[in-house]
Amino acid sequence: MSLKMAVLGLLDVEPGSGYALLQRFRNSLGFFWQTTHQQLYKELHALHAEGLVECEEVAQDSKPDKKVYTITARGGEELDRLLAGAAGPAKIRDPLLVKLFAGQRLTPEQLRAELETHQKEHEQTLATYRLLQQSLAVLPPKRRARYRHPELTLRLGIRFEEAWLAWCEEVKAEL
Repeated sequence: MSLKMAVLGLLDVEPGSGYALLQRFRNSLGFFWQTTHQQLYKELHALHAEGLVECEEVAQDSKPDKKVYTITARGGEELDRLLAGAAGPAKIRDPLLVKLFAGQRLTPEQLRAELETHQKEHEQTLATYRLLQQSLAVLPPKRRARYRHPELTLRLGIRFEEAWLAWCEEVKAEL
């Protein structure tokens, strides 16, 4: 996946300023794809230069004008082209799993403590995902329809966290 596809995908759902896009990114794609403030703005400028997004300056009271980006027809065509490519499978790269794999050198209490730390993080992530799911459920129908596909990714996130937490309980019990 590319940042280009991610930004065009966000704009395909709904136009937004760079700041709004960054917030939406962090509350959706950011759970499984990373970017920084600088990377996002650099990508927006490049997309604008390529004619894939339009930018409208909107005046704000007591703040600098903001730029609101919208995907262009050409941007939609580019998004279609990017989406037509195959997505490679994800590889798990988790330091906790390496630690557990080599855990025979640790006491069960040490491993259990490590798991409990991670368990709390996964519980918080699951709670966040469920709050996001609730916020999508109350959107007006027309706007909710635009968030149908992002909601599908959210469902996988919820299932992943639920499965991780169940696995964690199994491992703690076995230790």
